[in-house]
Amino acid sequence: MEQINPFALVRASDYTDAQINSLWVDIGQKTINAIIEPRSRSSKFILGGKGTGKTHLLRYFSYPVVRLRSPRESGISILDKHKFLAIFHRATGDDAARFEAGSQAESKWQLLFGVYLELKLVEGVLDALCDIKDTSPASVFDDRAFIDELAKSITDNSVSNCQSLSEFRDWIIHIRRSIDEAVNNVAFTGILDLRIPFSVGSLCIPVSRAIVSWNKSLEGLPLIYLIDEIENFTKSQQQVINSLIRYGEGLATFRVTGRLYAIKTLSTIANGEENREGAEFRTTNLDDILRNYPKYPEFALKFVTRRLSFVDLAASSDQPSLTSFSPASCFEEIDSNDFYSNEIARFDLDKSEYGFVKKFIEAFSVLTTTKAPAVDLAKEIAAILTSGMPILVQKLNLLIYCKKHSKSSPAITLAKKIREDALNFISGQNGGKGAYKNAYNHYSSDLFAQLCRDSPKGFGVPYAGFDTFIKMSSGNPRNLLIILGRAFENAAFKEIDFIHGPKLSVAMQTEASLDAAKFMYESDSNYGRSSEQAREAVSRLALILRTARYALNIPESSPLAVSFSDTDLTPEAKASLESALNYSFVYEIGGRPDRNSQRVNRKIQLNPLLSPKWGLPIVVRGDIGLTKELVDVIFNPNRCNDFDSNLKVLDAKWNNPFKYIAPVNPQNDLF
Repeated sequence: MEQINPFALVRASDYTDAQINSLWVDIGQKTINAIIEPRSRSSKFILGGKGTGKTHLLRYFSYPVVRLRSPRESGISILDKHKFLAIFHRATGDDAARFEAGSQAESKWQLLFGVYLELKLVEGVLDALCDIKDTSPASVFDDRAFIDELAKSITDNSVSNCQSLSEFRDWIIHIRRSIDEAVNNVAFTGILDLRIPFSVGSLCIPVSRAIVSWNKSLEGLPLIYLIDEIENFTKSQQQVINSLIRYGEGLATFRVTGRLYAIKTLSTIANGEENREGAEFRTTNLDDILRNYPKYPEFALKFVTRRLSFVDLAASSDQPSLTSFSPASCFEEIDSNDFYSNEIARFDLDKSEYGFVKKFIEAFSVLTTTKAPAVDLAKEIAAILTSGMPILVQKLNLLIYCKKHSKSSPAITLAKKIREDALNFISGQNGGKGAYKNAYNHYSSDLFAQLCRDSPKGFGVPYAGFDTFIKMSSGNPRNLLIILGRAFENAAFKEIDFIHGPKLSVAMQTEASLDAAKFMYESDSNYGRSSEQAREAVSRLALILRTARYALNIPESSPLAVSFSDTDLTPEAKASLESALNYSFVYEIGGRPDRNSQRVNRKIQLNPLLSPKWGLPIVVRGDIGLTKELVDVIFNPNRCNDFDSNLKVLDAKWNNPFKYIAPVNPQNDLF
């Protein structure tokens, strides 16, 4: 029987209300409240990359889904318990492209869009109110008072014929459908024949007052409109949203979600006055919250387990439930103990002739001394640093020597000191503490990656283990699904039972990780020229990071980030960088003080989901300082032809450390 892939990418917009509840995984009430703030009277933009859970979040707080969590309670008691009424509306549900002005008057179409949007929002409110009334027989509701309150701002006299809430809902639906018909006919007649029954802001805002007239116990209840995927609205249409936010005045508030680049304008209709951050609205960056959420690994574990439970994959005669099941048990892991000795043996990396030793000798041989030919001295130093040592310690000794070598330091003496420190570290003397242990902790994963990439069998850099995948997802649940989905597909193709079969091999996991990276880079972010320029810039950035990681003298451990001055960005480079940030190819992770001026530089990290494409690390430790020239050739699409020559300079610098004698206190900036 074919298994359903529990990690297949299914959008939250395609879920039923019941599935929204079933697949919900809480990240902590305090954190959730800080994001959605359901009882706050202030409107919010909640922005985040694809897959950060924006749609799921909004729908989870919408009335129909909240209702499902208390199926036996009356609607009025649910409102009393939760203290808010939230109505979900997805921007794509409006087919907003129909309301684009084209060659006709933009203001007319903008007004029509605003009226149509309000009809949809109030239709959602009425659906909720009808349910509340039907399930609350002990409460008193005055439908006539509700209609009379809204009739004050409606110019269509036919509304007075409505005698009940359901009839008023039918009237709303009738007006909406008449707009649908008129707009659809414009393409054939060229004439928009409509009478607008109210002005923008005259229906969805005062409905809050009408609710109080309908039932006095609901006075003070926050009415929240949850609008999803705001990027699908044009600039003109977003002005309508901004106007409704401004008109809210405590009667109704908005939670508007979208991609990082979603907001096209902050101006309102009519005079175009702009809403202000901190006054009319506030903004929350969902990516930042999830990336910095300290319990994200726990959340990810629950998230994956819930997915498995949803398709009932983990249940079997031997394992009837998911109570004791751990997704980590499905994957082989990289064993870093004993200097990666098990992995070096497993991947057949332990050879008698090591290319990295030859590379060191060739680099050192550029020196000339009066006592001995440089090549002979290089061989003697290499022997001191590597003889009888585990292969990873050999590589670390050579790296430390590259960093500490100077004209004033006797070469043999330095080599013997490094060897002594290494032997003490291996034997565990002094508790294995000190600078050598720090160096090993910093560089061991990079040095192991070098061994894997340089393997004669071409094994490549491995990415394996559930914890590794959690780190690669970088706080984004969708990224985790992409990786696990590819792993599940690979297992199914090879007829391996993902849950109850043998652990997925490191090779299969690495293949899945590479597939996930390619999917994000090549297929998942095609948005025209801006995304293409962002991809090209990120590729150049990754090539610099890769050159650093696989250099003889690695400039920074786990190189996955760069830092630079914002003033060094040309307008073209800044636009390209902003696109890369918007499409989540890179993340901004805070500033880094410049060593000379103490100004705070920008710090940009590559999305670790992309790391397998270039064999890069998945966590950030150090960052590489970029000069103004490098910043421009990376991010400015007009300077891309100058990139290769700059990369060659860096390659020579990092692989020929003895040509560039470092000062006593070396700086990490590139030039």
